[in-house]
Amino acid sequence: MATFFGSSEHNLDDKGRLVLPARILDALPKNDWKFHLTAGLDRCLLLHDSSGFQELVDRIGRAVPGSRAHRALCRRFLGHSEEVKPDGNRRIRIPEPLLRYAGLAASNPAVLIGTGRVFEIWAPNNLGETLDQASPEEEALFASLIEPTNAAVPSDE
Repeated sequence: MATFFGSSEHNLDDKGRLVLPARILDALPKNDWKFHLTAGLDRCLLLHDSSGFQELVDRIGRAVPGSRAHRALCRRFLGHSEEVKPDGNRRIRIPEPLLRYAGLAASNPAVLIGTGRVFEIWAPNNLGETLDQASPEEEALFASLIEPTNAAVPSDE
């Protein structure tokens, strides 16, 4: 299982294709070069490797069936997903509905951000708006992740 991190900017070609950088493809055996694009919650696209996408599908399948939230998740993540495979030039085609959803356009820049098992694909202006200010929830989550569980008490020795 590869872990993806870092960010880089790339231009989409005139057909809305994105060249996947070596840091993505070289982390996986060539026979695992099958990905799924989905609509993310933050007006970006999510690029999952096949096993990561299957885990997401399995988790969504365990959600409360029939609830409004479950239906919405199924529409967003499954109804707007596409399997993509890099061509001989390491390009993936981003379907028009997903380009529109994320505010991306052919011949324009896109920013890739590795977030562990997933790459996010952003229109630069959408990413800038998202990163401008951390929410209180984000700050609380960050604090909970970095706070030591047992505070070290200095000894008088």
